[in-house]
Amino acid sequence: MTAVRKQNEAAIKERLLLARKAGELSKEIDVDDYTHYLSLLLAGLSIQAANGSSKANLKRTAQMALQHLAY
Repeated sequence: MTAVRKQNEAAIKERLLLARKAGELSKEIDVDDYTHYLSLLLAGLSIQAANGSSKANLKRTAQMALQHLAY
């Protein structure tokens, strides 16, 4: 499980660095911290899904997270 998490974090960080290079991500945002934040958010959704949370509930939670990320 740790290996999968580390792979996912590496992919998230790579995407964030591309976004920064393209001017889509502010230079003021710490990429390592943002990577960790997004990884925790995704892990939380995974745990909730594994514990039987409904698709509708997970979708509402994801939509809320996107609002707070300003997307």
